[in-house]
Amino acid sequence: MSANPWSFKITAEMEEYIRARSSDQRIATTCEGPLMFSVRISPPKATDHIIMVGERRIYVSAVQAPYIKAIDSKMLPRCALEKKR
Repeated sequence: MSANPWSFKITAEMEEYIRARSSDQRIATTCEGPLMFSVRISPPKATDHIIMVGERRIYVSAVQAPYIKAIDSKMLPRCALEKKR
């Protein structure tokens, strides 16, 4: 897996969300655009870029990485947003 440094802006809300998870996360390509899932649902690929948020790894799809400017709540699947309410 690539360890290239990426400087994505991460909103405070998402940083809190990521730190509260019990597993690492992955930003994957979906028909709805880039979405963040647990690595249990979307395992990392060898081509992913890795960024750290606290002790959590965020694996960013190499396909999505060039287009992502910020990691924000738009990347959460609807089911995650419903759980937060």
